[in-house]
Amino acid sequence: MENVLQVLFVGVIVGSLYGLVALGFALIMGVMKFINIAQGSFIILGGFICYWIVTFWHIDPYLSLPLVMLAMFIVGLVLYRLLFSPLLKYPKAEMRLDKSLLITFGVVWILDNTEILLWTPNSRSVITSYGYETVKVFGAALSYTGLIGVGLAILAAAALHLILTRTYFGKHVRAATEDAGAASLSGVNVQRTYLISCGIAIALAGLAGTVIVTSYSVTPGGGLSWLLTAMAVVVLAGPGNMNFMIPAGIVLGVIQSASTLFINPAYQQPIALIIFLLIIMFRPQGLFSRG
Repeated sequence: MENVLQVLFVGVIVGSLYGLVALGFALIMGVMKFINIAQGSFIILGGFICYWIVTFWHIDPYLSLPLVMLAMFIVGLVLYRLLFSPLLKYPKAEMRLDKSLLITFGVVWILDNTEILLWTPNSRSVITSYGYETVKVFGAALSYTGLIGVGLAILAAAALHLILTRTYFGKHVRAATEDAGAASLSGVNVQRTYLISCGIAIALAGLAGTVIVTSYSVTPGGGLSWLLTAMAVVVLAGPGNMNFMIPAGIVLGVIQSASTLFINPAYQQPIALIIFLLIIMFRPQGLFSRG
């Protein structure tokens, strides 16, 4: 029984991280109708920035979060200004999707090679004094860093929900998402709304990278697996269902973790891809969407 609880709790911890990874990816796709396949590489970049801050300034990685997220927010602004804003000249969302795929593929290549130059191809991780400490819950051992990651994922999702539903900026985001042309005629600065949304999405990648570098490790070129995870979570939750990214991530994490009771843990990633394909085939609107 303790083994089953351990597996389920691990699934919840890992799944919360999956949901956090998907938040920024879903935000860009939902608001601007772009597919940012470089989101995984930005997550890795956020992890490396945290690693540098901890290495040079010797502060707790979670205390470095404001600096990491600020740096990544600025990166997001630059990304939008240089690469995404020119795509708005295309009136059809399908054309934006195609062009954004090509552009962000190039961003992946640039980021991955830049990370190799700055940090070498080796994996990097941040070890804290409490990194190996655990707490017992119903006999299952849960790591402090894992629980902190769950808390940060829930906090990030709640903060994003409040921003999108309780602020004027959130109203502008919803208006621009529904109809950018009508929103612009109503006085909404669509360009600024997209700019800030992109900054927030990349800042969320920095948050996810910090959690990953303290719980696992980051490697140049390792963003692809996190991108695939984000895509699986978005499909599981349903496009546009921002409120269900964390629950969808937990569902995926629990399924993956529970599978280790029956098959080799090395097959966890293929299981995520199988779930991704099955949902696209039989319920493309997602498990958490109505209809």
